[in-house]
Amino acid sequence: MTGWWRANAVPLGVLLVLVPATTIAVGWNEWWGYYSGRASIPIAVEAGDSTEYAHATVGPATAEFTDRPLAPEDARVVAVRILIDPHGLGFSCAIPQLRELEGSQRQWDAASAYDLDPERDFDLRESCDSETAAPYALDLDYLVPLDASGPFTVEVTSAERIPEFARLIVEP
Repeated sequence: MTGWWRANAVPLGVLLVLVPATTIAVGWNEWWGYYSGRASIPIAVEAGDSTEYAHATVGPATAEFTDRPLAPEDARVVAVRILIDPHGLGFSCAIPQLRELEGSQRQWDAASAYDLDPERDFDLRESCDSETAAPYALDLDYLVPLDASGPFTVEVTSAERIPEFARLIVEP
């Protein structure tokens, strides 16, 4: 070794350790922040099954293609029913999204029931109710393009369990 290398061996060794360690620490922090704040870990639930999620039983979920009086001609309505049993504790969740299981995996938000059928029974629930302790069903309509045929998943997310979410498979 020449004199310069020998004189700077310790600082170069420290750099050799600190640069990768810093890169790993910063990368871990960024990825952890990204994934811990959003629904990113699915709990897969097969068609007809249910799961325990956020202190409640979620599922089974069913779906069917249906007609609604005010639905656009270039779309179909997927009516989804999800059973929720909060076990006397209440259950809160975001309004579930519908996603294609195969292909381009497009996703849709629930459509307003009043916009699709003004005469629909409005005692039907379209969102989770954190103050209801008794079992209930969510009844949601999704407008999907004519080429969407399923199978689909309905994704139920509770802030209490993020980054996990329940992914219920439904096939109309």
